[in-house]
Amino acid sequence: MKLSEIFRISLTNLKSNRMRTLLTVVGISIGIATIVFLVSLGYGLQELSIKKIASIEAINTLDVSPGKNSSQLVDDQFIEKLKKMQDIGKISPLLSMGTKFEFEGKQTDAVGNFIDDDYAKLEGINPVLGAFFANSPGDAVVSTALLKAINVEENNALMKEANVNVIMVNSSTREKISVKKQYKIIGVIKDDSTSYAFFPKASVVKDISWPLVYNSVKVKVGDQSKIQDVKSQISSMGYSVTSIADTISQVDRIFNIIQLVLAFFGFVALMVASIGMFNTMTIALLERTRDIGIMKSIGVKDRDVSKIFLFESALIATSGGLLGVIGGWLTAKIINFVINILAQSVGGEAQNLFSMPIVFALIIVLFSMAVGIGTGFYPSKRASKLNPLDALRYE
Repeated sequence: MKLSEIFRISLTNLKSNRMRTLLTVVGISIGIATIVFLVSLGYGLQELSIKKIASIEAINTLDVSPGKNSSQLVDDQFIEKLKKMQDIGKISPLLSMGTKFEFEGKQTDAVGNFIDDDYAKLEGINPVLGAFFANSPGDAVVSTALLKAINVEENNALMKEANVNVIMVNSSTREKISVKKQYKIIGVIKDDSTSYAFFPKASVVKDISWPLVYNSVKVKVGDQSKIQDVKSQISSMGYSVTSIADTISQVDRIFNIIQLVLAFFGFVALMVASIGMFNTMTIALLERTRDIGIMKSIGVKDRDVSKIFLFESALIATSGGLLGVIGGWLTAKIINFVINILAQSVGGEAQNLFSMPIVFALIIVLFSMAVGIGTGFYPSKRASKLNPLDALRYE
């Protein structure tokens, strides 16, 4: 018997009891939709977390600082050594000093981070208001925590002058000097935990008479595949080297476990639905016992009878899988839309909490088809082994 004929007979059999077929398809689709919804939530949260952790440029960046048990310094000599190493692109040091920040008569202590133009890109810093400075020694970018400490609204601080007393300490002799500077606030970073500000390094370098010793330096690796090699080379020099890629790998491992747990709950729902489909196929076998006897008596082979039942179960499961993927995706979109409306109504940001890769959707549909074939295997075998004479006498 041709596959087209088997397909036609299977479709006709399913149409003969549409309500039972529909309910079985709905049961499968609910199980699949549950898997799609929960796992796509896991994917969405994973992507959102990684996006929050780092920008694309930050992923290729190493953070180098003095080792815990090492006397090695992050100074200009060390930076010159880095420039001579292969596979290293941009190098951007960080010089942190204590500051007294004064704005419109209000004062607070804040950490002053003195950097060059490349640092913000390598760190992946994006101001929520204004912009980051570039080639301007008189600009500053502050955290929201700093503004809250002096009770100033974010919009009221933008493009206004602030007086900053920079406290410089010689790390070797502990000599301390204080230099007063004036900066224009051109950007605000969303960070309510720590009071700090970013200033151009060029604005204080001329005031420091001793050799500069940096807190850390960011090193961008040109080729992502070379990150571990460069990391090992720098670590062998006695420095502590960390990478945002390591953090992302840890996040990926955590979310892979979360996705498996979420998928398990959906799998339970699918197994319950597959039991219902097994019941449907078993009842269909009992109802069509005489029909099977007639088919066998006119020459239909056992394997063709088996294929008819397998096709029916595969059609039910695949239909349920397709509907489940569509239903789960639509449910995720609707819930995400509602959550974003609620978030924006209270001043929050809209976020995409769900993500469904195309490959994942295809795998789910194929998985549902496999579940259908597996569920229909036993009834199909029973149907193929029926004795034609016994089947014809069946009431």
